[in-house]
Amino acid sequence: MKIRMIMAAAGASVLLLSGTATAAAAYPIENASVLTNNDLYGAGKLPDAACAKRPPKGKTTASVSKHVKAIVACLETTWGSYLKEANLPYVPVQFDLKDRIEDPCTHETRYPKSDVSYCGGRAWFDVQIRPDWTKSSSDLDIFAKLSAAYGHHVMNMVDIAEGNAALHYDTRPEAAEQYRRYGMQSKCLAGVTAKSVWSTLGYPAKDLGRMLNLMRTDGDTKGKESLYGKGSTLVSWAKRGYASGNPKSCNTWTASSGKVL
Repeated sequence: MKIRMIMAAAGASVLLLSGTATAAAAYPIENASVLTNNDLYGAGKLPDAACAKRPPKGKTTASVSKHVKAIVACLETTWGSYLKEANLPYVPVQFDLKDRIEDPCTHETRYPKSDVSYCGGRAWFDVQIRPDWTKSSSDLDIFAKLSAAYGHHVMNMVDIAEGNAALHYDTRPEAAEQYRRYGMQSKCLAGVTAKSVWSTLGYPAKDLGRMLNLMRTDGDTKGKESLYGKGSTLVSWAKRGYASGNPKSCNTWTASSGKVL
């Protein structure tokens, strides 16, 4: 899932559709404490989930819909309990399952294949189910997209999305770097999610690497402006989140610029 950026004139903020010690921010973040020292980073590891095994994906829209609902329910239960235990904000996500979706913020129809669109202002997913999901023998792309989208939801709940939108930039490359940091954090949180729920949902251990590597599909298009980052960098952040199982490892706001290319 790719988030979308609208940029006004230089010096404006990035608009997204969609701890006690002070950490040093990396350029061009300045020291926005809601980003660099968010309470999420001090909440500890996401515990092993206790969800029901996911139902088979099947090859019908109805069976894929049931499959999606089960995964979202698991993410909601797992993250909801974690955030409430840490006294952090929790807002249940709402979602629609559709054959053809409009962007839930802009109402544009722009998804040729199955995808998940998240609108932070509404805490809402639109999940588009197309033949690439129904015909596929694998359900890994479904988990990859849902877990990354839920990463955006977590960031929205704990005000990281708001803090990012308030950042100042002087040049378009600065804005693009801020945008990459935001997107890469969602991939890292997807890795944290996978660490917690992978086994309980019944995914084979051998498929984990394949799922994490799917994060690269949201990378920059060759020859285009670098808004999302290299596919290999996205995978690196996803693997980092899985290795730690802890949102603390997903603090892209203090990483060097070289880590978010």
